[in-house]
Amino acid sequence: IAASQTVIRPEFRELTGMAFYDFELGATIVGNPNLARTKVTHLDLRYEIYPASGELVTAALFYKHFDNPIEMAFNQSGAGSSNTFNYPDNQSSYAETYGAEIEVRKKLSFIPSLKNLVLHGNFSYIFGSVHYLTDALDRPMQGQSPYLLNLGIDYESKSNGWSGSLLFNQFGRRILYVGNDAVPAVWEAPRPLVDLQLGKEVIGGKGKVTINVTDLLNSPARFYHDLNGDKSYTSRDALVIQRNNGTGISVSFLYKIK
Repeated sequence: IAASQTVIRPEFRELTGMAFYDFELGATIVGNPNLARTKVTHLDLRYEIYPASGELVTAALFYKHFDNPIEMAFNQSGAGSSNTFNYPDNQSSYAETYGAEIEVRKKLSFIPSLKNLVLHGNFSYIFGSVHYLTDALDRPMQGQSPYLLNLGIDYESKSNGWSGSLLFNQFGRRILYVGNDAVPAVWEAPRPLVDLQLGKEVIGGKGKVTINVTDLLNSPARFYHDLNGDKSYTSRDALVIQRNNGTGISVSFLYKIK
């Protein structure tokens, strides 16, 4: 059992009443000097077992309470403009998230031909709601997904110096920007992410060459207005942004002096 409390303070530009241009977003953002700090209370009930060295099975229940959560929304005074955003007053508001999580890490050494492999993964299922004054909104906080899934397989051989990992990640749909009476919220649709890493020891184990490949599938990222309210992206929704972030490849070299 664990409990903690943290404080999230607004950034200086979030507190300024002046407008500034966000080049990554491609929009104008207006700060709010009335923003209050966010206080987060976290409760966690966790059970862990370790079947063997390097193995793990974890089950957990968690609850988080956010006093005065900070969210970015379409500018209420923007006359329906979809490229101006602000931070609404967050006093007298709160949000809650709660859910369950399971995590497993298992070596495959019980199979001789797979002794260098390790499987691992975790899954979280999350519920959430936002409350402004006495109104409970039927939506999660900005950026909160209803589920998170991570799977991976690792390989490491001390005899030949090779290592590698293949990782899979997917999150449930989440709010990119909070909407208002004139413009509905923008949601980010789920998409699979696959990353690959390969490594090889060289120079008698003193050096190591590593190749990283990120977003191997290069699935399109879609941001949309959920016009029919069915909680998924379909042809009946309004697509706001679609982009491919591209597959990234990097090579690194590490050398140990001692």
